[in-house]
Amino acid sequence: MDNQATGLFIKQLRTEKNLTQKELADRLHVTDKAVSKWERGLSLPAVDLLQPLSQALGISVVELLDAQRHQDNSIDLQKANAILEDTTRRLKKTIRRKRLALLIIFILLFITTRISGRILWNQGLLLDERSLGIQDLYYSPWDNTLSWIRFALQFLLLWITFFAALRKE
Repeated sequence: MDNQATGLFIKQLRTEKNLTQKELADRLHVTDKAVSKWERGLSLPAVDLLQPLSQALGISVVELLDAQRHQDNSIDLQKANAILEDTTRRLKKTIRRKRLALLIIFILLFITTRISGRILWNQGLLLDERSLGIQDLYYSPWDNTLSWIRFALQFLLLWITFFAALRKE
């Protein structure tokens, strides 16, 4: 599925129907900027929009994916499957790239935090009450335990959020 060819095909069909980008966008419940991106070949419509878009333009989904009109109503099933497999492969590849990017960002953030914490600790910039000699005023063994529990829960929440974001894709 070629972005440029699909975009030109969508634009051609939209102008044949005398629709503006805004009118088509309103029918599909998207922004006119999204329609503009499709027509310029910068992106493709989401998979869940293919059926409503093809209905709005008066063509079949296979014709939309193939970016050309078919003369007869008999559509080659193998060609349709090939187009759908190609689209699915591209979507999976995009999702894999996004997941890998998120994982790399998370790992780099974790490493940076660990290194900067260690550097600041070694320079004496991260001092706790005990090293200042004021621990007798309000320090108890529970303070340290509770801070570690809080840290563990925050770390767990961060991982849950990370994997929830991956599942949404």
